[in-house]
Amino acid sequence: MAHRIKDIKAEYNDILGQRRDANAIRNNLQVDHPMQKSNKIIGEASMLSNVEESKIAIRDREKDKIVSKLLDSNEEENFWIVSIVGLGGSGKTTMAKHICHVYEIKELFKNRIFWVHVSEEFDVQKLIGKLYETITGKKPDYQPQQQMVLEISEELSGNKFLLVLDAWHTDRYEWGQFMVHLQDRSPGSRILLTTRDQKVAEAVECKHIHDLVFLSDSDSWSLFLKSSGLVENDLGSDFTQVGKDILKRCGGVPLAIRTIAGVLREKTEIGTWRAIRGSELWNVESITDRVFASLKLSYIHLADELKQCFTFCSIFPKGCLINKDHLAAQWMAHGFIMPMKEEHPEDIASEYFDSLVKAGFFLRDTEESFDFISVYKMHDLIHDRAQYCENNKVVTSLARNMITNQTHTCRYLSLTSETEKVKRGLLDKVRALYMSDGNISFDKPVKKSCYVRSVVLDSKNLTPFPPFLLKFEYLGYLEICNVECKKIPEAISGCWNLQSLHFIRYNGFVMLPECIGKLKKLRTLELDIVDDLEGLPQSIGDCQDLQSLKIDCCDNLQGIPASIGKIENLRMLHITSCSALRKLPSKPCGEFNNLQILNLADCNLLQDLPSTFACPVLRTLNLSRTAITTLPQWVTLIDTLECIELEGCTKLVELPKAPAAFGMLPEWLGAIRQTPMVDSLPQSIGRITSLMDCDNLEQLAEEIQHLTSLGDLSLIGCPALTALPERIGKLSALRSLDVRRCSAIQRLPESIKQLPSLKRLTIRGCPDLAKRYETGVWEGWQLVSHIPNLYII
Repeated sequence: MAHRIKDIKAEYNDILGQRRDANAIRNNLQVDHPMQKSNKIIGEASMLSNVEESKIAIRDREKDKIVSKLLDSNEEENFWIVSIVGLGGSGKTTMAKHICHVYEIKELFKNRIFWVHVSEEFDVQKLIGKLYETITGKKPDYQPQQQMVLEISEELSGNKFLLVLDAWHTDRYEWGQFMVHLQDRSPGSRILLTTRDQKVAEAVECKHIHDLVFLSDSDSWSLFLKSSGLVENDLGSDFTQVGKDILKRCGGVPLAIRTIAGVLREKTEIGTWRAIRGSELWNVESITDRVFASLKLSYIHLADELKQCFTFCSIFPKGCLINKDHLAAQWMAHGFIMPMKEEHPEDIASEYFDSLVKAGFFLRDTEESFDFISVYKMHDLIHDRAQYCENNKVVTSLARNMITNQTHTCRYLSLTSETEKVKRGLLDKVRALYMSDGNISFDKPVKKSCYVRSVVLDSKNLTPFPPFLLKFEYLGYLEICNVECKKIPEAISGCWNLQSLHFIRYNGFVMLPECIGKLKKLRTLELDIVDDLEGLPQSIGDCQDLQSLKIDCCDNLQGIPASIGKIENLRMLHITSCSALRKLPSKPCGEFNNLQILNLADCNLLQDLPSTFACPVLRTLNLSRTAITTLPQWVTLIDTLECIELEGCTKLVELPKAPAAFGMLPEWLGAIRQTPMVDSLPQSIGRITSLMDCDNLEQLAEEIQHLTSLGDLSLIGCPALTALPERIGKLSALRSLDVRRCSAIQRLPESIKQLPSLKRLTIRGCPDLAKRYETGVWEGWQLVSHIPNLYII
């Protein structure tokens, strides 16, 4: 009891501290001095967007120095290792990413640039597995270490490479353990290492150690404005001065600046800014503590409904990729999302996530995000903040973090590569379970539980299905990755509360069980890289609450049942990269009255979109890289359709003719790319933003003049296109015109000088056109000289 009282007192003191800061802010509010509203649009970009957009001069100079060391041909011992050292949040990882995108670096190392994030718990076997996956593109899946090292050596031999080891923190001995596997490197290869500790860089005997400098006051202010989306001229002198005072407390550390920007961007009262400037949290000596102070202030100022969503993320390992939709579904399973009547919880969860992005807590991973999948990461220090807020309610890495009687307080349990059996008692009160190893075992048989709401099994190696997962009868979210199982257990129907079900990289089963129809609360079903899957059961039509069905990279999928038409609430249907899929049901059992997104991209044998497949409220249709030849007439009858993607539809012969006048049609056509059979466009083209690789396209209709809201127009790879219509001058909102590889175009229309909003013109791969409008040459120069950003190559 004594230890529990001590814990309660600690929590109480923490709450009082937060309350003092909140009261100070409230007491300093001045309602008579609001921030002036900007008449400019504030961008929605991530608060942790790439520094290259922020144009921080000192970072560019530092980048050039590090790049010169990597390009140096000196082959002395340990000369090939370059280290970037800096505080947490100083921008080491961002700097390394930018270096990898430098043209000279990409040219020197070609496709031999590899990135490995080093976890806090050093494990040579795991690190070799990560390196193996990065270099070979294959999963370790219980490969013997000797075999992985052999394949790594074969891949690297004879080719120089750049290996980035991000967040290295181990000692000389562990470094030696790892480096023994890279002895067969080719001359010219380099290692770029990032670390917080100068001693770590010295321990690996690195000859080139670069300490990242702190940002100057002016650079800090520039980064703040960029991160917050605020405009200095709209702030006023009081806001500017107080803002700069706050930034001085951030010590020139980019992460602190960005997170505090996430707080201030939403605060429109000068009193709030002054209260934050005067917070007692800044009364610390070290810059590291000031960074934590900025993170704590950011957390304090989060809306209450966002705090539990943020701290839930403490269950994930550091450096873990976070799928936005998956995380939102987990929040829903835990009851964090409380929609009002008629609201969809998925939409509310998405708004919550976006708010955390704006606050600087998530960084979008542009390398892993694509199409309809958004992937993010948390900075390690922000992850530390989330775990701190949850105090003893999170258990990770049992051997290091378990404390006495924590079984009574543990709510979020994260198990990674445990060598010993886990105490079953830990599951007594657990709400969320994360496992990165499918072979974890418990000291006693797992009993039924009414507490567990979400389970993620993100196994790095192929593992059998753990049957104890189905003993959690109130389970709302289940995600299973990298599992081998011939048959999904029928017991899954006992998880009557299941709302979100995800099978990813799953081998063995060819069909979901018929009992899947008993999951009446199921809202999301995802089947991703389920190699042997051939179809779905007819009972899928009984899942009336299903909102989203995603099937991706299931190479043996033959079709989907007609019963899918019975799911009246279905909003999103993604069937992508299913190479065996030839057709959709010609007579579905019902209508898709709520379907908003239909994505069939990369189903390259799909030849027909049935006329009976009409979707009256469809907003997005993606048929890219399918074998479709024509579009059904119903496509033009949908007044909600915003975008249709036809990239790489090489067999598409014609587009449907519209029954109404051009100006009355919906703006639905987003991109036509790689469609060589199309030789003209109908007057129903709507909102074209891109025409790419349309080999036979000879002209654009004069009716393009009606697209008065069109902001960007790209014409790429249309060699038969001889001219742009003169009435292009009517596109009053056009900001950017991009003309590339359109060799038959001789001149631009005179009306181009009538475009009031045109700020950017790119002409590339059009030799005659480029010559006519070359800077200061020919009479054509006068036609385009008024455009601020000209790129004629």
